[in-house]
Amino acid sequence: MINHSLNFIGSRNDDFLFAMNKTYFISDLHLDPSRPHLYKLFHEFIDKIKGDAEALYILGDLFEFWIGDDIIDLPIGKPYLPIIEQLRSLSDSGTKIYFIQGNRDFLIGQKFMDRIGGVLLPDEIVIDLYGTPALIMHGDTLCTDDKGYQLMRKIFRLWIVQKIYLSMSPEKRDKKASEIRSKTSKQTKQKNYNILDVNQQVVEKALVSRGVSLLIHGHTHRPAEHEFMLDGMSEKRIVLGDWGEDVSWLEFTEISQELYY
Repeated sequence: MINHSLNFIGSRNDDFLFAMNKTYFISDLHLDPSRPHLYKLFHEFIDKIKGDAEALYILGDLFEFWIGDDIIDLPIGKPYLPIIEQLRSLSDSGTKIYFIQGNRDFLIGQKFMDRIGGVLLPDEIVIDLYGTPALIMHGDTLCTDDKGYQLMRKIFRLWIVQKIYLSMSPEKRDKKASEIRSKTSKQTKQKNYNILDVNQQVVEKALVSRGVSLLIHGHTHRPAEHEFMLDGMSEKRIVLGDWGEDVSWLEFTEISQELYY
């Protein structure tokens, strides 16, 4: 019998988490008030899986940018309330919600989780999908060929940098976030297409170190299922797609898996 309570079970890394009978994965929605069609798609998706999904994993970048949990009850946070309320409704219906921070919403914290009734997970974790151990993460740590991005990520994750940023007024934080978005967007367009993807050796190292054969992540906006051999074993890497004109999700059941994009 599958344990429906949120229990971590013993493993080599003490980070196994049991999943449920039907599990959905999404990432890179980049929800933003300036793109209302994404809000509509999100609401339709949540309505679709409500009453059907026992677990929803959000693997980062739910929002285009998140400037801190303290904005939730402020006027500047009002545009995000429909998303929070929709997720809370899903949680209240019985679906377990798990969240891994992305590179755009790494400031999402416990207050946000409490409001949606979700659980904040570490940057990477192994879960059990109906007997199959799977390593899940946002995916940006796999893109090690992009040295500039990795340096920026390391700086933004420093507690002192986050403390200074969060000490600013919400309005100043929002302005700074817009400036960073504009700057990084220009830099990304100038980079070689290949260095923006994952490094295969890093992928293989992650699988070997965790002792699993399945990796699920987002970030690259290149939805696909990659199968390859590693030390004589068949391995799989599933990449979630970003949301634009259409939605993308991964659906796992006890007998099948399907990537939609």
